[in-house]
Amino acid sequence: MLNRIKYEIFSLLRNKIVVFWLMGFPMILGTLFFVAFGSLADSEQDYSDIRVAVIKRTAAPEGFDQMIKALSETEKPDSEEKPLFNIVTEDDKKAKELMEKGELQAIICVDGDIFLEIPEGAGIKSGIVKSVLDSFKSRYKIISAAAVSNPEKVPQIIKAMEQKTDYIRSESNSANYDPYVQYFYNLLAMSGLMGSMMGMYCAINHQANLSALGARVEISPVSKFGDILSSLIATILIHNIFLNIASIYLIYILGIKFGVPFWVIIAVNFLSSVVGDSMGCFIGSIGGLKDGIKNALLLACSLGLCFLSGLMFGGMRLLIEESFPLFNRINPAALIVDCFYSLCVYGSYEKLISNIAVLLIWCALLLTGSMIMTRKRKYKAI
Repeated sequence: MLNRIKYEIFSLLRNKIVVFWLMGFPMILGTLFFVAFGSLADSEQDYSDIRVAVIKRTAAPEGFDQMIKALSETEKPDSEEKPLFNIVTEDDKKAKELMEKGELQAIICVDGDIFLEIPEGAGIKSGIVKSVLDSFKSRYKIISAAAVSNPEKVPQIIKAMEQKTDYIRSESNSANYDPYVQYFYNLLAMSGLMGSMMGMYCAINHQANLSALGARVEISPVSKFGDILSSLIATILIHNIFLNIASIYLIYILGIKFGVPFWVIIAVNFLSSVVGDSMGCFIGSIGGLKDGIKNALLLACSLGLCFLSGLMFGGMRLLIEESFPLFNRINPAALIVDCFYSLCVYGSYEKLISNIAVLLIWCALLLTGSMIMTRKRKYKAI
């Protein structure tokens, strides 16, 4: 089997089209993404020093002033570190004027309850202010309810909340909140699924009714299962090497910060290459369809899944999440993207593991279907 894998690798490396689409194209597209989004990302990356106004028409809830003070001051006054909030004014009229001029990201108003006003076309910074206030209000309600029903447990609840959340800083210094990094996540997902073309020819080259090479393989004395398996292993190996080379180019040459450890990128790349090649092998094993139809079907599937995960439009995955969230749980491209995104933003491996589990199920289903369609195929004549 090792000899067959070696010769399959040599055969794939001689195919310049395969080398271009699986390694050259992601690097070219990644460079175009970098040129297109680089300046935008640089201008939006700094999420500190958010200009807000705080208007108190009535007495603020307990803890509100302490939160605002903590968010508008740095731990080390002499350092160059900027606080999260920059309190511009506490005057109602001036705040309205600054909001109309587009010089404020939000107005925090205390009038019995806590309200938030944001300008039209509000961006990520306004969203950060909203998230902070929503978190404060929900915690305040929990503590207030506990103070009425179970006062002795209030200190324990406050202590638990302080341990779980830090309003000021994230514990992960490697996290990348750049909204454009998701396009590079999708680029790797597309590169993984585009390997389905290699997986398709892996199946076609082992079927006598689909190719001349398949006819020669059918009459050879070697094990059909072993031959297909060695070809698939070689395909996955080469595909994975190309993906990792493209990833190294994006991270170390272009300087894209994925916000996740490099070993995670290698692991997800390997899994995405297995999914893509398995999908190609499955569709390639379907009898009765011509090569052109299978190519078109694979191209439509891979690009369609990547489109729905946000490759062409970054907000597509969120739209799918709102209207049909189940599809994001089974879309291989969305799962690959979410492996990077969930670990980068939330720093939790739980979501990463669940996504990997679903991808492994996809691999098992596609490979099982491929083997069922090819293992007992008979021919009247070759």
